[in-house]
Amino acid sequence: MSNTGDKPYTDGITQKAILFGPDDQVLLTRAGGQWSVPGGTFEYGETIHGGLRRELREELSVTARIGAPVDIVYGAWLDGTGTPLVTTFYRAVTDDRAVELNDEHDDFEWVSPATARERLAALFGRRMERVLASAVTHHALADGETNRHSGTGVAGVSADVVAGVDPFAAR
Repeated sequence: MSNTGDKPYTDGITQKAILFGPDDQVLLTRAGGQWSVPGGTFEYGETIHGGLRRELREELSVTARIGAPVDIVYGAWLDGTGTPLVTTFYRAVTDDRAVELNDEHDDFEWVSPATARERLAALFGRRMERVLASAVTHHALADGETNRHSGTGVAGVSADVVAGVDPFAAR
């Protein structure tokens, strides 16, 4: 383990939440005119999940259940010096619909997984399509294959998601 003085190295690592709300929509936040997903770095002494829960409370005033990682990406985010970060994306779920943003964000919106993919792909490209497809699949498997209201997959996503078919791939 690298050591920077008297505490272990925690730089260069961040975590983000694909946060599903009560209506199976995904929360996006906006800062500096760009849409993103919430999250941040963990602090010395925190668990990874604990750090992500703290970030969601600090940034959004929401309480979330953090699931398993859905993907890991290098270089999607940069630190303050421009150095690429390793980002682990987690499926997270909240019962909170109300959001109170801190000063890191300008706006937020609950959107369908397809809309989240469109907005994030504009900035991050295909890697975010993969992240969102994986999160939607994990969410569908965790919550059951069928949405009790629509008879289709979670939030209207077809059963292809549950079968592992990328719902955003061109057909």
